[in-house]
Amino acid sequence: MARPTVNIIEANGALGRVAPSADGISAIIVSGVAVGGKFALDDVLGPFLSPQDAANMGIDAAYDTTNTCLANKHISDFYAYAGFGTQLYVMVVAKTVAIDDLTDKTENYAKKLLVAGGGAIKLLGITRVPDGGYSPTFANQFDADLWTAATNAKALIADEFAAYRPVSIILEGSDFQGTASSTKDLRDVAGLLANRVSIMIGADNTISTTVAQAAKYAAVGIALGKLAGIPVQRNAGRVKDGDLGILNAGFSNEAAYNTLSDTDLDTLHNHGYMFFLQYAGKAGFFFNDDPTASPITDDYSSISRGRTMDKAARITRTVFLEELNDDIELDPVSGQLAPATIKHYQGAVETEINRQMTANQEIVRVKAFCEPNQNVLSTDKIAISLTILPKGMAKDIEATLAFENPLA
Repeated sequence: MARPTVNIIEANGALGRVAPSADGISAIIVSGVAVGGKFALDDVLGPFLSPQDAANMGIDAAYDTTNTCLANKHISDFYAYAGFGTQLYVMVVAKTVAIDDLTDKTENYAKKLLVAGGGAIKLLGITRVPDGGYSPTFANQFDADLWTAATNAKALIADEFAAYRPVSIILEGSDFQGTASSTKDLRDVAGLLANRVSIMIGADNTISTTVAQAAKYAAVGIALGKLAGIPVQRNAGRVKDGDLGILNAGFSNEAAYNTLSDTDLDTLHNHGYMFFLQYAGKAGFFFNDDPTASPITDDYSSISRGRTMDKAARITRTVFLEELNDDIELDPVSGQLAPATIKHYQGAVETEINRQMTANQEIVRVKAFCEPNQNVLSTDKIAISLTILPKGMAKDIEATLAFENPLA
């Protein structure tokens, strides 16, 4: 018999730490200046894994102060919510570059960044601190360039999807003029119809009221980081995630949250803007929702819905890339697809989507259907359709309360 002893077994995994997901790989465009020996304007930097990587390139807190910009601020905000280890590509552009040029697919800004990412970038934030001489022209309570930028972003996203690089874009809705009722209705069925574009208008007023160049900023870094740090199907405004840790939230005109009426807040929400929200009886600030610039009837009126489908699209393409130019077994009588072939195609994609998404509780189920009556000999083409059952989302909860009298 062995000597009496106490055995210690070291357990692992109780902290719930997880490796950063590829779904959170992001990019951001920020205003600034080049740093000699480090980078030139319009270079694709990264991917960074922490704010220190940015600091090593010269983009630290002092960089923002010296150059009156918010590059380090947005990057630091991103990592505060996405977590260290999350990949972030960065492009620094001149303050003179307008936001609509940044999203223009014919210009070498957002397009260049996404191409350099090779399809890895799932989320892109677009920010700008204009040069001192810039004089905006306002339309619908924001710089008119914002609406052109949103239209350009929509075209860019379509271009990227066609190139098998699906992406969602968060635009900085800076310099809000303060009248909610006059804002553009992003949910209008005759409006932008940009279901992978979102406009962030919330600000951390602790910064916007103390840092001159942040006076009209919107916290795109926080929005981008929050999205990068959660599963694709999750709403950025999920209350169970806890509050955002912002003590003094407001809007991109330095207005504090509590200076807007409930009617104004409802209007901004119903018009499809993304901002910080406070709930009565609950401490802290949360995102109001994860809206896109599209009608509420659009299947992708939420960022989470778009991210979910984009992930499924990437997986589907990866699965079927392996099948390109392969031999296809046909039924010896009909000449159409053999049952085993149909089963293979359906099973291959269902298995992989289930492994990467259903098992992670990002969707409820996937079903694939391959039509057997296809004349592959004439077309060299196989058509297959997939349907995804997404997770539900509790955006409204209605509870009925009443007294009970047991003696009545």
